[in-house]
Amino acid sequence: MKLEGEIITQETIKVEGMTCGHCEMRVKKAIEAIEGVRKVEVNLRNKNVVVEYDDRKANLEKIKAAVKEAGYEPV
Repeated sequence: MKLEGEIITQETIKVEGMTCGHCEMRVKKAIEAIEGVRKVEVNLRNKNVVVEYDDRKANLEKIKAAVKEAGYEPV
C-alpha cells in the first residue's frame, strides 16, 4: 500500500555470511525493524536482499548498518 507522499525505492543488497534459514530470518527482522521499510525479501541461495522502503524515512546506509549489526556483511 502506497501512502500519499511516499517515495518508494527498491534496492538489492548482496549479503555475505548468511548460511541458513536462521541467518535469513535475522537479516529480515533487522531490516524490517527500520522505520519506513515496506517489504523485505531475503534470498539465501543468491545471498541477497531486496528491500522496498520509503525514501523519506529510511536509506541504504541505515539498511546496511542494520545488516551489519545483525552480524552479516552487506556488500
